[in-house]
Amino acid sequence: MNGICRLCNVESDLQVSHFIPKFVGRWVKKTSITGYIREHNDVSKRAQDIAKEHWLCSKCEGMFSTWEKAFADQIFYPFVEGGNSIASYDSWMSKFCASLSWRTLTYIRSKNNRDDKDDQYNLAVDLAEKHLSEFLLGVRDNLNQYEQHLYPLEKIESTTAGGMPTNINRYILRTMAMDIVGNARNIFIYTKLPSFLLLGIVRCDELSRMRSSRIALARSKISPRDYYWPTGLYEYIAGKARESADAHDRMPERDHKKIEEFVKNNPDKVLSSKLFEAWQSDYERFGDDVFR
Repeated sequence: MNGICRLCNVESDLQVSHFIPKFVGRWVKKTSITGYIREHNDVSKRAQDIAKEHWLCSKCEGMFSTWEKAFADQIFYPFVEGGNSIASYDSWMSKFCASLSWRTLTYIRSKNNRDDKDDQYNLAVDLAEKHLSEFLLGVRDNLNQYEQHLYPLEKIESTTAGGMPTNINRYILRTMAMDIVGNARNIFIYTKLPSFLLLGIVRCDELSRMRSSRIALARSKISPRDYYWPTGLYEYIAGKARESADAHDRMPERDHKKIEEFVKNNPDKVLSSKLFEAWQSDYERFGDDVFR
């Protein structure tokens, strides 16, 4: 498909670009119970793939793929498959995270109406999109205020927070999501991968408290540490987990029965799946309340 590349603005034969990296979708399908992904907006549909569009030229798509492979091989798979909580990275990591935030930002904005937001909000997001684009293309060598913050997520065994959704482990360990979230003070680009949350900063008045999650521009490492969550982020995540549970409840009864039948006929596959592992973590935390 011929068109203008959304990143470099060059007319080219546009490639099919995945907004959540393709390797993530493949892993979710492979480690699910049934081998399918459910459409969040239409739970009666089973999806073979995740959101994608003709978005980038082959050169820009190739850049993104290089950074994706490094993240997949050095961080994602060792964490979700091997439980490795320490990983080193180089300059490719800031590029990967910025590319993920840029994709989420451009995709969500393509689906929303600018008129629904005030001029100040639109200007802030416009500037963030422009700066991220220039950083990815090598025009800028620093992210400045548009820092990237990555949070590794492990199962929640106990917490003092009240009202926690009974599917919280399934949400943090399995769910993929994209959004732009915020209020009058703070705006974040929210990209949720299984076991990882990336926050791209548009504007934030708490950056001085968030240093532990900030991705460095050069060599550094990810390791267990105390992470600071911006005000309101936990409530947002809990709300999204509840939305996910509600979407599952809205699934047609015939589909619930199909899944039950599959579970009965394929117990070994079910028990070895990462989805069952996440469900078991919720059961250990909440007991029979998971059967809502």
